[in-house]
Amino acid sequence: MKKIVITILAVFMLMVLFTNVGFAINIPLHVVVDGKEMDFPDAQPFIDANGRTQTPARFIGEALGATVTWDGNAKKAVFKMNETTLVLFIGKKEYELNGQKKQMDTEALLIEGRTFVPARYVAEAFGATVSWRAEIRTVYIETVKTGKVEYDGDTREVAGFIVPKDIDLAVAGERESPSYEVTFTISFLRKNVEKQKDDMEKILLQRLSEDTVKEIMSLVRSKVKDTDVIEERYFYDEKTGQYMYMPKSWPIRGSTITLYIYRKGVKPY
Repeated sequence: MKKIVITILAVFMLMVLFTNVGFAINIPLHVVVDGKEMDFPDAQPFIDANGRTQTPARFIGEALGATVTWDGNAKKAVFKMNETTLVLFIGKKEYELNGQKKQMDTEALLIEGRTFVPARYVAEAFGATVSWRAEIRTVYIETVKTGKVEYDGDTREVAGFIVPKDIDLAVAGERESPSYEVTFTISFLRKNVEKQKDDMEKILLQRLSEDTVKEIMSLVRSKVKDTDVIEERYFYDEKTGQYMYMPKSWPIRGSTITLYIYRKGVKPY
């Protein structure tokens, strides 16, 4: 009887443990446009039954630079920017792009009087690129206004930053870290340290505010030789709402300068 009671208690404790873990990893859905997270004051984005991120029509349209109008009689949302016109119909997978009929794998929705539209289809209609980070439930949208078009040759996307593949600056996504999303590392053993610094500044400006980047690079550029010392420092960017940490750079041959960018919502202390 004693063994049975112990077994029941063990099973109960495991159920409680996994229930708590389930709640702990329930991360909110985020939408980031050109490095700036969108603010949804009332109706929140969600993932629909087709696996697509649905956002309030006006917010996503205006974040991309388009004007948005609603036709209540025809039950359609119309997005216009320059020469591009996108029309999404409530409850229909068929939509129109510059007068041409197209098909998507989901549909616009009308929920409690608010029009929701699939973010990917709206963004791509206006030439933006869209990526999804499942582990942090974040949609990244990059418009043609970002630094992506400034680079020649191959590039890769790292946590919303567009990084040329042929640079000596090390930019690494921290997929396994619960705290950091990306690290930038300048090494005094690699070629042209000053070029690494220039590349770092250019890439950081894609997402962070100019004031934050100026503050970071002022410290970075103060280390001219590997024997120079940089004391540890924390930064906070108002634009993205993220913290950053630069550990002490020791005066040794081949030393490095490393910047850790925390995930949104994570505080370093």
